[in-house]
Amino acid sequence: MELRHLRYFVAVAEELNFTRAAGRLFTSQPSLSEQIRNLELEIGFPLLTRTRRKVELTPAGAVFLEEARQILGHVEMAVTRAARAATQARERITIGFVPAAEVRIFPGVLPIFRVAFPEVDIVLRSLTSEEQQVALARGEIELGFMRGPVPTANLCSEVVLVEPFRVYLPQGHPLAALERIAPGHLHDLPAINIDPGYGRSIHDALAQYLVDHGVTAGHVYPSSNPLMSINLVAAGLGYTLLPAYAENFMPKDVVSRPLPDDAPMSELLMVSPRDAAASTAATRQLQQQVRELATLRVQRV
Repeated sequence: MELRHLRYFVAVAEELNFTRAAGRLFTSQPSLSEQIRNLELEIGFPLLTRTRRKVELTPAGAVFLEEARQILGHVEMAVTRAARAATQARERITIGFVPAAEVRIFPGVLPIFRVAFPEVDIVLRSLTSEEQQVALARGEIELGFMRGPVPTANLCSEVVLVEPFRVYLPQGHPLAALERIAPGHLHDLPAINIDPGYGRSIHDALAQYLVDHGVTAGHVYPSSNPLMSINLVAAGLGYTLLPAYAENFMPKDVVSRPLPDDAPMSELLMVSPRDAAASTAATRQLQQQVRELATLRVQRV
């Protein structure tokens, strides 16, 4: 069995179509079909069922797909790490993040880390939670700060920040006169909703919270990120619900008010590959600093 057999099988399993998979691999369909048949003959059982209309994974094929992806991922990671060693490049830690980490995590840990590891370069990439999961699986980043859930079995996650949600309103809005805003106050008001790609669990929890309290929006304006949401609030288009960290980039014409104590909380996760051997001493030290910061915040509450 060769790596090309695994790559060919993964392509067919993901496309469930030999023609599309052949195009993706820049090979001919007959050649691809033959390679898959050879693979099945070698392992001794079918991985795919084929008819004129469709291609499907067998139960064994579904298991084999997951393992094949892991093997190919490890190979890519091995090549990347070996290339770094061959060129004697400076160690680099690439970190994916959503805005909460930029505001609440990095200022407390990166200056200290820089003093301890001056020879290590930190590369920061602003990515959605879903993009980070893909980047971690591909070995493009070593560490991620994202919203849950994290379904991939090959990733480890831990909560490093818990914040309350707040209501952000244009200055002068009638609700701004209240010290605390109950969900019922938001009924039938125009709302700005952030893309669930920034955190499906948060999006769903807030949506369920409003539904449970009988709240529906008068009109919904979509937003692709928290900063855009705040800017749309400043423009007077409506209210938005964001974690407390958003107060750090809130302009003077926007105000925030707390929700009741039973409102959902916002969790930020630190996520890394489950394979501990892939991490370096510098990465592990950075993770430990984040944990210590999280513990310190809990003790202060």
